[in-house]
Amino acid sequence: MVRHNYTQTLLQLFIDRWSKPWYKYCEENGLKFTGHYWEHAWPSMRSGGDNMAMYAWHQQPAIDMLFNQFNDSSVYAQFGNIRSVKELASVANQSGRQRKLSETYGGSGWELTFAEMKRLGDWEYALGVNLMNQHLAHITLAGARKYDYPLTFTYHEPWWNDYKYLNEHYARLSMALSSGRQVNDILILEPTTSSWLYDSYVKSNKRSGEIGQTFQDFITKLEKSQVEYDLGSENIMKDRGSVIKGKMIVGQCAYSTVVLPPMMENLDLSTFKLLKKFVAAGGTLVTFSAPSLIDGSENRQLINFFARNTEKIHSLTALNSEIISKYFTGPEIIFSKFSGGNLYHQRRVLADGQVLFLVNSSMTDTVTGALRVKGQNVLELNTLTGEINGCDYDPYNPGNGVITVPYSIPPAGSLLLYIQKTELELMMAKLGPAIQDTIITPSSMKVCQDSLNVLPIEFCDLALGNETTPDLHNYNAADKVYKYYGFKNGNPWNTSVQFKTQTVDRDTFGINTGFTATYHFNIKGNFDFSGFKAVVERPYLWTVTVNGNKVKAEEGKWWLDREFGVFRIGNLVKKGDNTVTLNVSPMKVNAEIEPVYIVGDFSVMPVEKGWVLEPTVNKLTTGSWKEQGMPFYSWGVTYSKEFNIENPDGAYLVSLDNWKGTVAELTVNGEQATVIAFPPYQSDVTQLIKPGINRIDVKVIGSLKNLLGPHFNNPAPGLVSPWHFRNVKSYPAGKDYQLLDYGLMGDIKIMHGTY
Repeated sequence: MVRHNYTQTLLQLFIDRWSKPWYKYCEENGLKFTGHYWEHAWPSMRSGGDNMAMYAWHQQPAIDMLFNQFNDSSVYAQFGNIRSVKELASVANQSGRQRKLSETYGGSGWELTFAEMKRLGDWEYALGVNLMNQHLAHITLAGARKYDYPLTFTYHEPWWNDYKYLNEHYARLSMALSSGRQVNDILILEPTTSSWLYDSYVKSNKRSGEIGQTFQDFITKLEKSQVEYDLGSENIMKDRGSVIKGKMIVGQCAYSTVVLPPMMENLDLSTFKLLKKFVAAGGTLVTFSAPSLIDGSENRQLINFFARNTEKIHSLTALNSEIISKYFTGPEIIFSKFSGGNLYHQRRVLADGQVLFLVNSSMTDTVTGALRVKGQNVLELNTLTGEINGCDYDPYNPGNGVITVPYSIPPAGSLLLYIQKTELELMMAKLGPAIQDTIITPSSMKVCQDSLNVLPIEFCDLALGNETTPDLHNYNAADKVYKYYGFKNGNPWNTSVQFKTQTVDRDTFGINTGFTATYHFNIKGNFDFSGFKAVVERPYLWTVTVNGNKVKAEEGKWWLDREFGVFRIGNLVKKGDNTVTLNVSPMKVNAEIEPVYIVGDFSVMPVEKGWVLEPTVNKLTTGSWKEQGMPFYSWGVTYSKEFNIENPDGAYLVSLDNWKGTVAELTVNGEQATVIAFPPYQSDVTQLIKPGINRIDVKVIGSLKNLLGPHFNNPAPGLVSPWHFRNVKSYPAGKDYQLLDYGLMGDIKIMHGTY
């Protein structure tokens, strides 16, 4: 009881002293209080305890969903964590908040593809999010910033010019899923206070985690069974709960069924009082556990309540398909025969119909099935194009206004439907084409890279004081310098957040301070070096020399980032070992030691220590770029082919069956077509086809992963933090860098069919 009351008091203090004052201030000043709490630690009381209770005091409740590691089993997961998003949606439903914000994609890595972005974003939208804040938008990548939980949603990205296509999808989806109301009839109480009985700062008890994990498994099974429900916070119910006409009222929501999940041991006194009224008024109480504690202490009245109401309370032991069908399925929507994939949905009720959003969160399998829903007609709202399409459905109406809608959703796909209450006449686009055959062409493939090749040099020889240390990784070199000049924890831009100007105010180094960093690159063979360039971050800080010759940055020129200066070095480089040397004197607080980049027309080949530059001999072909001397290349490679189509009747799709990239741009006869980004990796080009020879250009775009890393220690994909760029103990062989395959591996296909 002491622990429960202590935690409740802390939570209430936090709400009363933080959440409510800020809510009131924002309300009075026309602002929206938002932001996320550390919800991924639930049910631990250390990081907020009851996140729902605090969301209730946001004008715009919000969460974060980070990384690219989909995990629908762990209570501590990010993407895949159903409870985390359902808490947000439930609070918004109960407090009448239209917008639900998520900070999304942070730490997913430079390599995040459009298909992965859509899969992750669609999943959280299906569960309740309808406003996205993409993490992160870097003002500059200079210094430590490029390692700050990448990726970035800025001009730095090779795919930035194509991002509008995906962003418009979320703009349309945000509007649709902000319309009407999500009306759920089932309230499932969270066992938060039960877990608190076992949580401790001093000595952990595994039962706390077991309660949380059991609840996670419980609602995940319901969600994947397409059950519609809200979650309930006892703290919110204390302030906003009541019983009216046999319904449990929580704020603006009314529930006819309340569920106590497994392992629920404790109830707040206020919750118990509500449940007694609810059952007495004829409400349906479904229990998978029988709590015996009130506010942390055993309570005979609670025990007797369950014992004396066995006819009114539905006490169950296991959650199976029969139980779900009997107690958790309503007449408003019924899913049947769904198989494959990973299906989620959200349904919203409007005055003139319903909006239904279906999502397949699998990256490999198509999900198929059918659903029955009340309505007279169904339309597909294409969120990628903005078109309204007709939709297949069974028009048979047995008299109660129910239609059956079949669906087939590809991996990472989604489907937004509008279920009309009364059938309306609307301008509709054509349905998608039915493919009949594939056009084969003997035309050879032409392949052309769109930018120069690049070698990042991440190791240097550091001359500091009276010591020279060879082959230091740039992080270790910078750390060594800053510690030498009084920064106890190393590079302050890596280890701290600047308060006001406290870090830049330390830029008071004496005239005899500074250091020199020398970078080596080796050229094998004789070829044209004239176009070679070196790229140095913040060139105004340094004296730069190439093979002992002082060079100046080109005025007004930059590469990748506006803080990355360009130096023409073609007349100074030579066969064999070359050096680029950066010297700063006096020391500057912004003089971070970062990679130097060599840009030019060359091949980059692996050797025992890093890489060597060789002449570009062979023409590019299909296949991995890194196997063709372009291991760090991050931009576009264009693959061109010609097709002879004598009589262009019917429909035409361009299809890529084997490629690796973030997105593929497509032009037909010089005209831009819809990008190829999501399974099944096709683009309708019917309107661009002409009689005779048609030229198809597919530009596969890579990512900054191969250029910026992390390259070392073989990090697991999908989670990239600043720490993944550190702890490099030696200069490895080129073959040991972690690099991804990008490129068109197969052919460009033209698919022909009819509408």
